[in-house]
Amino acid sequence: MYVKHLQEYLDKFTDGKKGNAVSNAQIFIETESGHLETIRRIEVQESNLIGTQSVRVVLKSENMDKLVSPTFKQT
Repeated sequence: MYVKHLQEYLDKFTDGKKGNAVSNAQIFIETESGHLETIRRIEVQESNLIGTQSVRVVLKSENMDKLVSPTFKQT
């Protein structure tokens, strides 16, 4: 999934308007075990390696262990 797909999907619920229920909804991520965890931070990371995808968006939950990628700079 790309950010543009997420934007398009959310736009279907918001109709491009701010201030509705979806705009104020809390974001969760489902873990492999099926539990829901709240998102505590969203990071945009940039790759340091030539030939790799240049940018990625990482959603971090409250209980996830920190995973440091040597190929992406966290911003």
